[in-house]
Amino acid sequence: MAIAEMKRIGLIIMRRDHDRLLKFAQRLGCVQVTQTEVPEELMLRKESARAAEIEAEIARYQWAIRKLVKYDPVKQSMFSALPEVSVDDLEGSDLKGAEQVIQQAEELERRAGDLRGQESRLHVAIEQLTPWLQLDIPTEINHNTQSVTIFTGTVTANGLKELMAAWSGQAAVIRALEPVKDLQHFWAAVYLPEATRFLQDLQEIGFQQISLPEGQGTPQAQREAAEKALEALAEKQKALEEDLRKLAEQLPVLRLGYETLKAEYAREEAQGRMAHTATASLLQGWVPALAAPGVEAAIKERFPEAAISFFDPQEGEEPPVLLRNHPVTAPFESIITGFSMPHPSSLDPTAVMMPFFACFFGMMVSDAGYGLMMALLVPILIKLMKPSKGGRKLFWIVGIGGIFTVFWGAMYNTWFGFAPWPTVFDPVNNSLPVMALCIGLGALHLFTGLGLGAYLNIRRGQFLDAIYDQFSWFSLVVGLGLLLLPQTAELGKWMALAGAGIILVTAGRGKSNNPFKRLLSGLGALYNVSGWLSDLLSYMRLFGMGLATGVIGMVINLLVGMVMQNGIIGIIIGIPLFVGGHLFNAAINVLGAYVHSSRLQYIEFFGKFYEEGGTAFMPLGYSPRYVRVQDAS
Repeated sequence: MAIAEMKRIGLIIMRRDHDRLLKFAQRLGCVQVTQTEVPEELMLRKESARAAEIEAEIARYQWAIRKLVKYDPVKQSMFSALPEVSVDDLEGSDLKGAEQVIQQAEELERRAGDLRGQESRLHVAIEQLTPWLQLDIPTEINHNTQSVTIFTGTVTANGLKELMAAWSGQAAVIRALEPVKDLQHFWAAVYLPEATRFLQDLQEIGFQQISLPEGQGTPQAQREAAEKALEALAEKQKALEEDLRKLAEQLPVLRLGYETLKAEYAREEAQGRMAHTATASLLQGWVPALAAPGVEAAIKERFPEAAISFFDPQEGEEPPVLLRNHPVTAPFESIITGFSMPHPSSLDPTAVMMPFFACFFGMMVSDAGYGLMMALLVPILIKLMKPSKGGRKLFWIVGIGGIFTVFWGAMYNTWFGFAPWPTVFDPVNNSLPVMALCIGLGALHLFTGLGLGAYLNIRRGQFLDAIYDQFSWFSLVVGLGLLLLPQTAELGKWMALAGAGIILVTAGRGKSNNPFKRLLSGLGALYNVSGWLSDLLSYMRLFGMGLATGVIGMVINLLVGMVMQNGIIGIIIGIPLFVGGHLFNAAINVLGAYVHSSRLQYIEFFGKFYEEGGTAFMPLGYSPRYVRVQDAS
């Protein structure tokens, strides 16, 4: 349980060597480069144009990868192990080859855009031609002449019937075409002297002029030509898809190039935080104290001309936070970082929190069969999938939680929903002992949080604060609990009164010198007793979720038993139903156990002592997305 001690690093190197230095520091992975503050007249920072160029290139790589990934011949899944590469492979990847792949992808995308544009235009043309398909007059001759005026458009359906009846036998040819709801498309050829009167009649029945689409031949012939063109476009699109599928074979080159550029971008950002003169470069940053001697020796060996020094943080300076724990408890650091980093002057509660988290996780999953499955599968999955560092931590949390689940599942006598023998703790048939156990563990958890708060105060020499803020609440809450038993009621009364008195007098000590206001603050603080009751009741979720897991497992077994009574067919159906049902039950309860165990830490436990506000230690290194970088020595 520790926050790693940090040392400041100051390093001066010849400017010609600063690029090599940053590559070397990136391999070391334990140097965080910070902004160098020196007088402006003594400094000439490097141009940052390269960083902007790299950022733009990374965006192109991301686009190309997203474009080609659906054609990837090697299908990726959450269970697929990322390919391993060495640092030398990463820094020496074929960026020229990757650039050619991107250019080909961009050309294919341009062609695809042209095809989509053509397809869209053809669909629009077909849609525009549809109302005129019954018209057997070629479009190129369908226009006004010296003696005839052509009208095309829509009118109301009833109006067109009346118009055709009114103009029957007159110098006009009217053809009703495609109806659209209450409107009717029509075509009319009218003798020129009658055109004005015909137009007036049209306007009385809601005439909306619509010109025929431009083209050659009848509308039906134009539509058939457009459909043939669409078929030709479909063939071109298939060919283009095949080109993309072939290009997707180069995805490993693209992914490696992407990681190379990301690594270079990290170095460019770091050099932007350094200071540079015409001949020298200055790097400042943070290094874990334990790593400082090794870093100094390695840099001195590689860069004999460099001047390097380590020193303690200055007063008021907050170093970044690096959590350092035993390998067994280290995976649970992700629970801490998922909340917030502790303040550098505070403490890392991982080692104290770990047994509580795993215990609560096991009580909520509460099936020994599920626990065995998790404990056995997690190492296998880590071996096969080779997840990232963060992914490994999450896997190990589930694996360690599986071990605790075996214990609590055995205590509850639940094995894949079966209860083969009697047990003391039976959440279904005798729930009160289990509830009492959950409340007791909750009280222990809360008092441990109080103890950590007292430890922080004592470590800082604030002994009275430990009495005022922690031991007073311990006395009050324990005293109230002892009041419930006749044998301890007298002791509990005096403990509760002592604790309440201390809180009443001291809770407002830092807020005002006015005794009346301090007393009011004390009364307000005493009201927090209800918060303690609420916190204790929160631990009933351990009982509720454990009960839910067992009941759902029993229901699954009951349903499977009913199915398997129907002979061989029932057995064939029942086996996958049993496996699938319990896998589903395990999955949803593992997820719920993780979330609710985290909540008990964040709200109930951390609320008693946790001091947040630290910033994570972010050394210059590699943060790959598509590959695993082998550890550099």
